[in-house]
Amino acid sequence: MTLHAVDLPEFPFGMWIDDGRGDRILYRSSATGYHRDHIILHEICHMLVGPGKAAQRVATRTPTAHSDAEEELAETFAALALKKVGRLRPKGVGPVELRAEELLGGTCGA
Repeated sequence: MTLHAVDLPEFPFGMWIDDGRGDRILYRSSATGYHRDHIILHEICHMLVGPGKAAQRVATRTPTAHSDAEEELAETFAALALKKVGRLRPKGVGPVELRAEELLGGTCGA
């Protein structure tokens, strides 16, 4: 897997591409810290649960290439992974973390 920061205003926050030689995650170069890490983990989740979706994602070049359920799963995965390693959202617990706690019985709100 290779990470690439891109500087394109119209670019979605992140994108996973399998170019046949390897997985590439592109993210906005303006994203830093928690936000950058969240984007990367979100795309890694798509890699883990949706092999074969990369071609569709690249073809459409929109964040809607995944279903709402897939997007919610990727958001939850990223939030929980960051929480697990002690990286909390800078402004406290957000709706994704609260929903993850509800669904998974975690301690996101603690």
